Amino acid sequence: MVIKKKGQQTMGMPARREASRGGRWSVVGGRDQRKGKRAQQTMGMPFGMIFAIFLIVVFIVIAFIAVSGFLDTGKSASVGMFYDELQGAVDNAISGQSSEVSFKIDLPSGIKKVCFADLSSEITNRGAEYDAIKNYDVYEANVFLVPPKYAQNMQWKLIEKINISKITAVKNPYCVGVEEGLVVKKGFYDKLVWVE
Repeated sequence: MVIKKKGQQTMGMPARREASRGGRWSVVGGRDQRKGKRAQQTMGMPFGMIFAIFLIVVFIVIAFIAVSGFLDTGKSASVGMFYDELQGAVDNAISGQSSEVSFKIDLPSGIKKVCFADLSSEITNRGAEYDAIKNYDVYEANVFLVPPKYAQNMQWKLIEKINISKITAVKNPYCVGVEEGLVVKKGFYDKLVWVE
């Protein structure tokens, strides 16, 4: 490819551009290389910007997924800790001669009630709470969280050393609102704990 300035012989070498004379470039035997590079620059810049925006969007999506995963783990931990703390309060009451201790319920925001039930006995409190937990009668459990869909796959638990027949004597299932809290009780001659 030979480039020459109009009106000037170059002997096979490209001539220098003279800005003061306003010379024009022409191409002999090929396309103008300056035009090609300019086209690459104009096409390369938007592609680089689009790629950078794409990467930013990907990083933001990954960050949201990670944060929601951490939040779900926190909710699961909260439900598991509730069961552990309730079992601890029952164990502490059993170890004493008599006890009456308030127990604060700390659960994820979607859970409205904690229900104590003996699903193998007669159901005396048929309502929305029972409808939410009636399918768990195949499990050996006595504590249920309502509504179950917010319980992070821990809708039920068997809490040991509680007198479930005394708790559910009047209402089976016996449900307590999360904001109300529980009172863990044990009388002097009692071998098991009950909850109000």
